[in-house]
Amino acid sequence: MEALAIVHPVTNTPMGTLPRAQAIQEGAWCRSTNVFVMNSKGEILCHQRSLGKERMPGVWSTHLGGHVGGDESYESNAQKELTEESGIVVDANALIPWRTTKLEKAHLWVKEFVVHVDKDISELIPQPGEVECFAWMSPEDILKAAGTDDKNWCAGTHNFMVEYHCLRAALTASRVQAHLSTGVDLHTWHPLEPQS
Repeated sequence: MEALAIVHPVTNTPMGTLPRAQAIQEGAWCRSTNVFVMNSKGEILCHQRSLGKERMPGVWSTHLGGHVGGDESYESNAQKELTEESGIVVDANALIPWRTTKLEKAHLWVKEFVVHVDKDISELIPQPGEVECFAWMSPEDILKAAGTDDKNWCAGTHNFMVEYHCLRAALTASRVQAHLSTGVDLHTWHPLEPQS
């Protein structure tokens, strides 16, 4: 049984491990990752969660990721989850960390990453029991879908309209600093309008 890293609710410092089921049942503070995948068109790789998931079955999401195990770092977990859930294999340097955020309701400290990947949907491998299917979506399409059917969407972590521009900025800054082995050229500018 997988053991999860348990952390202090205020400082996010490690406090040991608990079996996954026990940690979730007791509402222990854990660590998790969100990995946003963006292509050169500025589209986000969205996925529909498996219909058999215990939490949020069938819900569409803008990011991959999962709970950090007791023997994992945020970075190793993000890399592992990306590969397991989609078949996307990237070098650790390609994962750009852009934020760590605290989710009070879920008792999670979440480290968020963005990665640039240009792959056709047919090249992706949905993990059985985790992912039903994938779709590349523009930010406008994501906001429209989430606004129309918010119960079946998990768009971003807090405010996708703001987060989208942060994701683009993180990739652009990384390119300028030469952290990416291949140049990221985001061809499309998306000046998103505030949603009413």
